[in-house]
Amino acid sequence: MREKIQKIISNHYFLSFILPAIIMLGYFAYRKMAPFGNSSILTVDLGQQYIDMFSGMRETILHNPHQLFYSFGKNFGGEMFSEWSYYLFSPLNLLLLFFNQANLPSGILLLTVLRFGLSGLSMQCLLVKRNFASKNLALVFSSSYALSGWFIANQVNLLWQDEIILLPLIIYFAISAILEKKYLSFTLIFAFSIIDNFYIAYMIGVFLPFFALWQISRQPSKILSWFISMYRFLLAMFGSVLVAAVVLLPTACQLLQGKGQDTIAKIDWQFIAKPYLLILKLIPGSFNFSQMKTGQANIFMPFVIIIGLIAYFFLRKEKISTKIIAGFTIGLYGLSFIWQPLNIFFHMMQYPVWYPYRYSFIFIFFVLLLAAIGLQQSRHANLKTFVLSAGLIFGITLTAFIYDGKIDFVDQQQVHLFIFVSVFGLFVYLIRRYMSFNFWSYFLLLVALTSSALNAYLSTNNFSYLTNSEYQRTIQALRQSTSNLSKKGFYRVGQTFSRTRGDPFATGFNGGMHFSSTVDKKTPELFGAFGQAAGDYVASYSYGTILTDAIFDMKYFISPVYGSSTAAGSSRSMANSYRPDLTNYQLLQSKDQTMTIKNNNALPIVFPTSKQVLKSQIYPENPILTANSLWTKLANTKSVVKENIPFTYNTTNLQRLLYLNGQTAEKISNTQDASLNISFTPTTNDAYYLTLPSSFANDASWITINGETIPQDTNRQDVVALNVANQDKNFQITISIHLKNSSLFLNNLTLYSIDRTQVSQAAKKIQKTGITNLKFNQTSFTGNIHAAQDQKLLMTTIPASPGWKIKIDGKNTTVKTIDHYFVGAKINPGKHRIKIYYEEPYLHIALFISVISLFIIIGFNLRKRFTKIN
Repeated sequence: MREKIQKIISNHYFLSFILPAIIMLGYFAYRKMAPFGNSSILTVDLGQQYIDMFSGMRETILHNPHQLFYSFGKNFGGEMFSEWSYYLFSPLNLLLLFFNQANLPSGILLLTVLRFGLSGLSMQCLLVKRNFASKNLALVFSSSYALSGWFIANQVNLLWQDEIILLPLIIYFAISAILEKKYLSFTLIFAFSIIDNFYIAYMIGVFLPFFALWQISRQPSKILSWFISMYRFLLAMFGSVLVAAVVLLPTACQLLQGKGQDTIAKIDWQFIAKPYLLILKLIPGSFNFSQMKTGQANIFMPFVIIIGLIAYFFLRKEKISTKIIAGFTIGLYGLSFIWQPLNIFFHMMQYPVWYPYRYSFIFIFFVLLLAAIGLQQSRHANLKTFVLSAGLIFGITLTAFIYDGKIDFVDQQQVHLFIFVSVFGLFVYLIRRYMSFNFWSYFLLLVALTSSALNAYLSTNNFSYLTNSEYQRTIQALRQSTSNLSKKGFYRVGQTFSRTRGDPFATGFNGGMHFSSTVDKKTPELFGAFGQAAGDYVASYSYGTILTDAIFDMKYFISPVYGSSTAAGSSRSMANSYRPDLTNYQLLQSKDQTMTIKNNNALPIVFPTSKQVLKSQIYPENPILTANSLWTKLANTKSVVKENIPFTYNTTNLQRLLYLNGQTAEKISNTQDASLNISFTPTTNDAYYLTLPSSFANDASWITINGETIPQDTNRQDVVALNVANQDKNFQITISIHLKNSSLFLNNLTLYSIDRTQVSQAAKKIQKTGITNLKFNQTSFTGNIHAAQDQKLLMTTIPASPGWKIKIDGKNTTVKTIDHYFVGAKINPGKHRIKIYYEEPYLHIALFISVISLFIIIGFNLRKRFTKIN
């Protein structure tokens, strides 16, 4: 044990871990991020999406394991296994179990620091154990790898970071497979990387054949041996895919219903970036918010690495064929940063939404590896290397000054810092022959660490972060609102405020919103058809009506208290819905920030109904009539909706409008406020709704009702129904639609009312026939149903998706899709025992493939080893 510890210290494994970790920990402490202060590490996707997933992961592991496969905290209900494989399968995430939801920002910070350290450690192990660099020189490259531009830019994307740790280890065992024919370790670690995160593992998988060819070419062997070695290596990779089938097959099934449908059918052959701007990413701090969205590839490395790369290509010890393969690989990745077809190929045939060039860490890794060889094997400075390096410094500096003021990710201060660290690095390269190799290596390490630390500081400083108190204030409000809700029966909880769309999943209640890359295409369609905010990979129940509240079993609502604090993170500051019709429901509790309301009209999750429901219709761009159509069939009642309620309108600072539907409103003066003002006086105390077109979304407009600015969820692509009045008989209502731009397209502006008395009466009738003795979890509902003579259909509001199965009286029955979107089945009149359950599609066959493949691969390797021994 003592010898192992001494080896770890002597090979600088501890230093390779601690150097990047302490630099990032020091920066986070300087920014007073929790646990060091009131700031937090939460920003962009980490604060808006991932932290809720980590919170939901804790809930799943500690309290609700069925949520691994399906969760009603995901929209109205959604498959989860693919979400885990995309976001949460990293074993390092288990460290977050030691942090409660309120303290998750602290846990995430420490986990991020740990990953920075592990990246440096894994790179050091590869370089030292495979003799690419001495232990002292290896520190230069391991720290540069851990603090590279990719990791700094993607420090918020915890779901991808394991792969940058695993890549050097995969390469280590890939070399074992190529040189020593030891395939088992390589197959298993690459399979592990696929299970950990299949998306980034795909990018590694694309690189591995190029690396294998490069490594094989370094050996003194014939062409035939090359082909045999490549064949065996590719076979080992295929074995990894088979072992990982348990994750790949179910995930592929789910993605084909969602993100996989976005796979490009036609290749765009255009160039997407200017190559001469790409070199500016070698300047420290060349990353900001705009670069996060649609910027250049984040390939920052200390310039001493580029010097080493140039030195590699002038090495006499390296074969010309090997250099050609290395140059081709680097050139291919470089071309992908500016040419769309290659970029899409490396992104698994998907256009990345934000964070472009996610595979650039592979380019960085290979450059670092070649540079390590270049500096390790060159005994003194090479004149050609010096001239090319100096010329590149001059070219980068000149380009930066030419584009000063024309680009926003580099300024003169950064250029001056680049000149200093790169020229100093070139100076250190020149004086190598005048000092001992070890001392020179530490000198080079100082230059590299200075450059990397500057880049980390300047880049990370370009972002604002959520305060810890703001985050905790919202979590407290959500917990306060939902902790005392009934534990009996199934129900959903609606929100008129939200911190993120992951609130239900994170806080452990069945809600009506979610945001992830694994949302299927049917979900936005379902939400949009019933007038809710939805877009690609995101949905939110933000425009409910008393009809949709009942249909979707929205039994409770949490809402800000009127007149409560508007401090950052408070429920009022995060309001996203205007629902005066909630006053029709029962107030259960009201505390300092939030109130909880009960909807006694909520329908059961399962109940029998007549076959008339099969005749219900989806009315395009008319959510009120769509909900009414379903309701009248479920309740066997007449319409509860009054259509085309008359109103008057006038305009302010708008050119004359002859009509409201199908016309564009245009401002007279762009410097003044312009609005369309709609007025009406309710003749009843019912709830009134004005449908709004999708053209009003995406911050194209803002709305006031009787002078009060109302909250809206603008991220949508469908017509929604805005609740504009409730219990306002004989009281004039004026809705003002204010233009944010010079023009606004008007359409679908129709006023409706819904008879709340009729809705309540029909709801009570349906509730009496609902499932009884219900026992349920996230993947199963069992109970009793008594169907009347005219009730020959089993109805649920579970979204239809592969995996749901139904047993009636112990016998499997065919699952039907009702009203385009819901799980249901035929049922005979009488009493029945019902079981509705979810099984992950293809999981069993995928598990079988993985287990059999694993046994075959291990058995083959054991047999081979046994044969050698004998």
